[in-house]
Amino acid sequence: MERKHIMSEEESSTSPTEEGLVEVWGDVVSERHVKVSVLLGAGLAVPTFLLAHRGFAGTMDNQDLAKTFAMLAGLAACLVAALISARLFEPKRIVSERTLDREQQVEAALELARQPLGMGRLADLDDEGREELRRIGLYEVFEEAERRLAIDESAQGGETEAIDGSSTAAGGTR
Repeated sequence: MERKHIMSEEESSTSPTEEGLVEVWGDVVSERHVKVSVLLGAGLAVPTFLLAHRGFAGTMDNQDLAKTFAMLAGLAACLVAALISARLFEPKRIVSERTLDREQQVEAALELARQPLGMGRLADLDDEGREELRRIGLYEVFEEAERRLAIDESAQGGETEAIDGSSTAAGGTR
């Protein structure tokens, strides 16, 4: 069950670290909860390993195999601790929703295009890709971004940069 907390822009401007939150494996979690989870893992895994090692060592002739089985028991205890922690402490996801007007969308597309790898060109998309962009209402946004980039390039006169990030001298080919 995934729960998300939706915050306004004012709330989301607060840094997660100011609130005792940290990012672990792509999730935002409470630092205190992470510490408790680590202690829970160690508290379950170490005694499980020690007890399993004592039990297996006393009943098996091959001590290397006994130690291996004890390690597997300790690992199983770590997984149990992870399941318990996941149930006790839910991620503190911060989701902020904001609607961009068309001009802001075009500016975002231009910003993408100016990145080192660029964003490609609409002409390079197959029919399915173009149709998908039209369906979600972004085809015209990227079309406008390409148009503005072309205007900027022609106004520069010297070296120009393509939407895919490559550059050429004036009159050169891409």
